[in-house]
Amino acid sequence: MGGSVAAQDPNIVILGYGVTDSLQLTLESQRVLTRVGKAYALHLPPNLRRYLATQRVNCVDLSGSLNGSRPLSEGYLDVADAILRRTAEERPVVVLTPGSPHFLNVVTRFLTAQARERGLSVTAYPAVSQVDAIVSYLGLDVGANGLQLFDAGRLAASRERLNPGIPLLLLSAVGVGAAGIAGLAAHLRAHYPGDHAVTLLNVGLRTRGRHVTVRLDDCESLGARITPESAIFVDRLPAAGAIPPAVQAARKEV
Repeated sequence: MGGSVAAQDPNIVILGYGVTDSLQLTLESQRVLTRVGKAYALHLPPNLRRYLATQRVNCVDLSGSLNGSRPLSEGYLDVADAILRRTAEERPVVVLTPGSPHFLNVVTRFLTAQARERGLSVTAYPAVSQVDAIVSYLGLDVGANGLQLFDAGRLAASRERLNPGIPLLLLSAVGVGAAGIAGLAAHLRAHYPGDHAVTLLNVGLRTRGRHVTVRLDDCESLGARITPESAIFVDRLPAAGAIPPAVQAARKEV
C-alpha cells in the first residue's frame, strides 16, 4: 500500500501485536500499518502475517540474524542495527513486536536506547501483554489483592524476599528451565508450605489456556513442561476463598 509519510513522523514506530497469534493489534497500530504499508519483524505469527497481507502491508522478516550458531544477544544486536540503518531511507521505520513493546522485550528496549543515542525519535504503541492475558485467564482481582511480578530466572538468582499474602506471577519461566526449577522451588519453600499449589501456565497459540497445577513439593516435575511461552503462578496465602477459577479447577487434579 505504501501510504503517505508525514514530516512529523518519528524515525521509528514500535507496534506491539499482543500475545499469541490472535490478532490483538490495536486500532491505532492498524492505522499506522495501513498508512505506511511496511513493517519489520522477527518470526511474525502466520495468522497475523496473513491478515497484514490482506491489508497490503509488506512484512520484512529479520529472523535470519538469529541463525542459532551464535549467541542470541549477537543476533539481537544485528536486528537492531538493521532497523537503525533503515532510518536513513525510511520514515517511519515500523517494527512489529510480540506483547507490548517495552514490556520484557530485550530487543525493543535495546533498539530504543540505541536510537535515542543517535538522536533518532521513537514512538511505541502499547498492546496486550502476557500479564494482561494471564490476569484475564485466571480472573485475578489485582486491585483487591495486588500482584507480585518477577522474571522467574532473576528471582531464582536474586532470592528476593516474597510476600506470601500477595499473589505471585513469574514470567519467562524458560529462563529457569528444567535445570533451575529445583533452585526456584527451594526459594519458594522459604515462603510457602510444601502443599501450596504452583501452576505452570502457557499462553501461546498452540498452548493457550493449558495449565498444570502441582504441590510446591512436587514443583520440580514442571521442569519438563516449560516452554518459551510459560509462566508460573503461585496464589496468595491463605488461598481459600481467593482461588482463581482456572486454578481451582486444576487443583482437583493435584
